Amino acid sequence: MKSIAFKLIGIALVIASLAITSCSKDEKNEDPFLDVASESITVAKEGGKSLLVISSNAAWSVEIPTDATWIAATPLSGTKSSIAISFTFLPNTGLPREANVKINTPTISKTVKIQQSGNVKTYVTVAELRAKGETTITQDLYLKASLICDQVGGNTTSLKNLYVSDLNAGICVRLVADATPMAVGTELEFKLQGAVLSKFNGLLQLNNFTNADMSTTGKTTVIPAKPITVAQLKSGAFESMYVSIANTQVANADLSKTMVVGTAHTSINMETSTNESYIMFNASYSEFKALQVPQGSGTLKGIASVNNAIFQILPQNRTDFAELTGTRFGVAPQLTYGTATLGGAMTKAVGLGAANVITIPYTLATIGQAYSLSVAVSGTGATGITTPVTANGNFTTAAGNITIPLAGTPTASGAVSFTITGTGISTPIVVNGVVTDPASSKTMATWTFEALPASFPIVSSTSATDESTNASLTLSGFAAPLPTIAYTASSKTIYLSTWDQGKAWLFSFTPKQPIASGKTLTMTFKGYGSSTAPRDFVVEYSKDGTTWTQMGDAILYLANIVPFTRTLVLSESVSGQVQIRVKVSSTASIGGGTIAAGGNSRLADVVISVN
Repeated sequence: MKSIAFKLIGIALVIASLAITSCSKDEKNEDPFLDVASESITVAKEGGKSLLVISSNAAWSVEIPTDATWIAATPLSGTKSSIAISFTFLPNTGLPREANVKINTPTISKTVKIQQSGNVKTYVTVAELRAKGETTITQDLYLKASLICDQVGGNTTSLKNLYVSDLNAGICVRLVADATPMAVGTELEFKLQGAVLSKFNGLLQLNNFTNADMSTTGKTTVIPAKPITVAQLKSGAFESMYVSIANTQVANADLSKTMVVGTAHTSINMETSTNESYIMFNASYSEFKALQVPQGSGTLKGIASVNNAIFQILPQNRTDFAELTGTRFGVAPQLTYGTATLGGAMTKAVGLGAANVITIPYTLATIGQAYSLSVAVSGTGATGITTPVTANGNFTTAAGNITIPLAGTPTASGAVSFTITGTGISTPIVVNGVVTDPASSKTMATWTFEALPASFPIVSSTSATDESTNASLTLSGFAAPLPTIAYTASSKTIYLSTWDQGKAWLFSFTPKQPIASGKTLTMTFKGYGSSTAPRDFVVEYSKDGTTWTQMGDAILYLANIVPFTRTLVLSESVSGQVQIRVKVSSTASIGGGTIAAGGNSRLADVVISVN
């Protein structure tokens, strides 16, 4: 019917133009004009033909967009006239489409919008998608959902991972390639046909989803955090949704941690006022990884997730845990001190300097709490060392170190004990050291690592001048073949992995001259490790490799290099082989977890002497 109407209009316009022409032969300088019978054409999805009548007193042409290959027209141009242009449209097997066709003269342009119907998209909700379970989607389905993960906060284990949600459900999308940065709330459309739904460590996701099948709609819908309980979190009903848990706080045992410990993804233990527990998970890529964990109680927000049956909340940015500032509930954290260390060498008749400090690590301190510690000095080498030494201040962090500088000039050689008492110390902390006398001190062996050693055993670096023979460094407790030595030039440390409780660095030597009873055997060295490397060590002495005596207090390895000194006053003379080992004494790692096979533990600047 429309094409017939266009024909009638065209005939009428032709007659009218002839009449005007016949009456206006003598008229000059006629104003240009272009008339189009309709500014839109609607086409069925099956395609077809349609006529469009135009009238112009100038040359004209038809301009079809280059991407509108489904449209053809004839004629495509003409001179002054009124004419019906014939359009042909191909069938449309896809979604509805449109194009803007222009009719142009040298001075005038008219646009005709052509719209062709097509197939209608079938959309599913996130809940309907999740209900399909692990499967490959064969239907031509679509999904619209809003981005709920903050790509700026970066609390995800991969740039390929996205979390999207509507108001009722959420899902993780694992893309084939890294996602383009988008703002939280960006509405996305997913073409689901051919997509795979599968679980990774228990988390349902659109797995290896093609980036090209995801597009933005131009809309923004920020999804608010949905309040839930820990029981609801563990039910899995809110998996991959942006949620909040009220009346919660970091557990006492984790208050001393940063959001990410070392370089590894970190799980922070959380608790509620009703004694429920769950995990706050922070990826090592998160923007807030260096922050100390929140010290108060309140509401935590984040994305609900699961990893191997461990239910967790992933905060997306700093605002998600900014409310954890309220008064803590439950039992207050108990201030705990770690193993104190003594820095710097002490030499008879040489004044103590900036390196001579006692470092006392602490955890679970109440920020702002005042502390007062005092140090008493005793032993044959204590004469001339200022005593008592005091340290006063306020805890500025829940975990850290108190450093106490020593002063004075030792006037005698021998063993020294520093006994520390004060705030939060129920049993005095004792740190042992030794004042050496260069005139009587003898170096048994040293190991400094200027380059990567070839293999074990490693001979003393000063073997030509040592007061011992056959000094070597090897390993104890490791199965053959021994692990390969690795080396870091910047810190001049050697290291290896596959540590576990009972494994040790083993040093042995035979003194050239017998060591008399009452002499002080001293070992100094530096060490540190990665977050999954051993934390707890002891230094032990033996004459026969069977009976071992601990030298001084236990040692606590940190993630940064620390000097250690351990001494032992010999109760009997020694003339045969001596063995000293630095042994792992527990399964705990530096990061607070359990030692892992890949954790590396380092060693540097070893000196064994007798005074």
